[in-house]
Amino acid sequence: MHLLFILVTIVTTTQQLISFQLGPVTSSLIQAKHTSAVGQSESVNFTLRATFTGHGCHVEGSSVSASWYSLFDNGTNYCNLYNIIQGSGLSKAPGFTEFTNEWLCLGYKRSMCN
Repeated sequence: MHLLFILVTIVTTTQQLISFQLGPVTSSLIQAKHTSAVGQSESVNFTLRATFTGHGCHVEGSSVSASWYSLFDNGTNYCNLYNIIQGSGLSKAPGFTEFTNEWLCLGYKRSMCN
């Protein structure tokens, strides 16, 4: 998939999800803020770069909670990223691969995304 298409798709999906507020967007970085129904806040970032072959791109996402007690929130940070990627349809794109684990994303195994 073309880098610009992926950028636009992630931005559009983030704008459509009412719990997200889109922040600065450049050709290689998308920033947003997520606020849960109970007021918990997380910073969400997607970094995009072209692959070495020029066919497709690499997208790296992160979500960081503002509070320490979010360690026990059933994987909210993982779900922030999951909901955007699933909602955008990018998870069904040819070549899509998700790479995460409990070490990289605490709460991943307990996540209950909806």
